[in-house]
Amino acid sequence: MAVPPPPGSLPPPLTGAAAAALGPAEQPNPAYQQLYQAYADAYGGIDRLRRALDPAVKTLGGTDAWLGPEARAWGAQLEEQRGDLRKAADQILWDIYARLSATQRTVPRV
Repeated sequence: MAVPPPPGSLPPPLTGAAAAALGPAEQPNPAYQQLYQAYADAYGGIDRLRRALDPAVKTLGGTDAWLGPEARAWGAQLEEQRGDLRKAADQILWDIYARLSATQRTVPRV
């Protein structure tokens, strides 16, 4: 699964002059602003989550302190969990991206 496009590839929320230029019947959608910010925050920090198990994998593979079938089995489980964590991190981004992409930037003025 590939990482979704960066936040800058989507239209930014309408603020300032752009919001003021809207017609009298519409206003910026606060939900779009919140989703856009959540996506930008998640996108900026997702690599840290994706790499969270890398030090443990490196430590296990870089030492002879624990050898044998149990160590290999535990290492295989650790690698599997690392892969699952990376997939979950990407899925988080895709879920926010899909929701943001489906959300209108403006809503009718009430």
